Amino acid sequence: MKIKIVGILVCTLFIASAVLPVVSSTYENDSSQVSDEVYVDDDCGCGSNSRSGTRFPVKGNPPAPLDADYASPKPTTWDTPDYFSWKDYEGQDWTTPIKDQLQDICGSCWAFGALGGLESTIKIWENNPDLDIDLSEQYLLSCSSGSCDGWYLGSTLSWIKHNGMITEECLPYQADDAVPCEDKCPEWREYLIGIKNYEKIARGDITAIQEALIEYGPLPATMEVYEDFYPNYTGGVYKYTYGGLVFGHVVTIVGYDNTWGDEDEGYWICKNSWGTDWGENGWFKIAYGECGIENNTYYLEGPNYSPLKPEKPNGPSSGKPSVEYTYSTSCIDPDGNKLYYWFDWGDGNDSDWLGPYESGETIIANYTWESEGTYQVKVKTLDILSVETDYGINSEWSDPLSVSMPKNRAINTPFFNFLQNHPYMFPILQRLLQLLKL
Repeated sequence: MKIKIVGILVCTLFIASAVLPVVSSTYENDSSQVSDEVYVDDDCGCGSNSRSGTRFPVKGNPPAPLDADYASPKPTTWDTPDYFSWKDYEGQDWTTPIKDQLQDICGSCWAFGALGGLESTIKIWENNPDLDIDLSEQYLLSCSSGSCDGWYLGSTLSWIKHNGMITEECLPYQADDAVPCEDKCPEWREYLIGIKNYEKIARGDITAIQEALIEYGPLPATMEVYEDFYPNYTGGVYKYTYGGLVFGHVVTIVGYDNTWGDEDEGYWICKNSWGTDWGENGWFKIAYGECGIENNTYYLEGPNYSPLKPEKPNGPSSGKPSVEYTYSTSCIDPDGNKLYYWFDWGDGNDSDWLGPYESGETIIANYTWESEGTYQVKVKTLDILSVETDYGINSEWSDPLSVSMPKNRAINTPFFNFLQNHPYMFPILQRLLQLLKL
């Protein structure tokens, strides 16, 4: 048998020069990238920015997000008080300290306004006004499609929903959108917290905004900024008096007062992001109906945490091409949400999203490799929120399972040993043996 193998190899030596180019071409990798860009068109936020895309770290086509232009119905109506503020609710301050985005350097109000709402709502979710929570605006600036030229508030909230947020200490603010996303701390996934959903309140509906403020917490909102507001506002209830439009802006509404002014008048209490030297120690009041403050206001629902790291795929670690093999895995979602699973088969092919499955349920997937080689099989998950078309945050990838197709074949003869010990002799024959995996 060994003599026959050697004889066959010697015979094929004469045709190797013609065979090699053809055989070699079959071993070239044809790599292609699947776009992970999902576009959301939304209402204007701060700065001037033509980019309206929001990037999610998933491949393929996960369930479609909810319509970003959808305006939620009013919360259940009740008799709202004439005055309410999360700065002194039940004698406690549920807001977080004023920050400085460095407006003249970076138009990142979209990040500060959104997180001003999220930080406070986390305190409310945890029922702890003393909770020390400081989220990273730089994470949004470095890792999303937003920039120092601005972004859209709805797109910002969508990004937070699908990616989660990390703490300030994990990626401190630098007012620079060129800071790489990879600069975040190695343990960043341990800090991830997201939102179950966000809803846009009916445009211009002051009562609905007040009710949502009381029920859900501080509200991210857009507004127009004129020359008499930036940088000239120093205090009191702001009403536009002079100057042209400077830019769009995002702030956080934290309270209101219906007792100011004439009948049907009043003002919003808002958190800004221009430092404590501006306005009323960084805060401001603005009259109802001014500068589009009620046009694009959102409330947040949550929290939502990322699924845990999935179990390493379990199944055969070796086999033969053109044979179907079965692999299993499982994953836990801290919120008990259902999960979709995505297998990467290591050969450029993926399973697409499979599911949904219950948290902790063992799931299986089948695959057939068509070519010999060694492949790294891994899996990630995506949690599903209120409905099967409303998805949340990706997990990290599992540890990979190495799968060989087929096992290496060892031939131990004097002739083959001679070739292995003299790799530069008979180069065409050596190359042919490599291609034949001998």
